[in-house]
Amino acid sequence: MMIGLILLVVIAYYIFSPSSSGASCCTGHQSQVNTSLDILNERYALGEIQREEYLERKQELSGQKQYVSIKKDK
Repeated sequence: MMIGLILLVVIAYYIFSPSSSGASCCTGHQSQVNTSLDILNERYALGEIQREEYLERKQELSGQKQYVSIKKDK
């Protein structure tokens, strides 16, 4: 009787513990979601885009690109 109760507690722990919930089925593995920067790095590594385009897009994605507004004075 006591072994059954202990077994039930152990099973309940594994079912309801946060580390074994459905949201994190594979603990210790990196997420398979690619960010925009990951995709850009991959495209550059594969030779799909040139260095200049890579650097420009990288600046845009990281928020470092400064846009210059050109206004005509009348």
